[in-house]
Amino acid sequence: MIDINMKVQPSFYDDECAIVFSFYFDKATRNIGEAVVYTCQKSDEKEYSQDHIDTDVQEKIAYIKEFSIADEYQATSMKKIKHFLNVIGIKKCVKQNLQGNEIAF
Repeated sequence: MIDINMKVQPSFYDDECAIVFSFYFDKATRNIGEAVVYTCQKSDEKEYSQDHIDTDVQEKIAYIKEFSIADEYQATSMKKIKHFLNVIGIKKCVKQNLQGNEIAF
């Protein structure tokens, strides 16, 4: 894996109950790119407990809004972002293509 540094700047949007993470990547003194990831809860799923009672599942999901990283560092940067999201409990990360369809990472 290529050795790069990642800095994270979180912002909270109270009206949307969302956290936006700005990721900044550099190698030594060279800036190699940044990404913006919007995180929120997706509540359209149901879960059945042992007592067969419906409960809303609040799945956390991350949407990649911006991803402008130098080509040779994109894979490593994405691995670092996914690892960070996994640590904070977000398992699903998606990006929308030009047609508006979600692509999972």
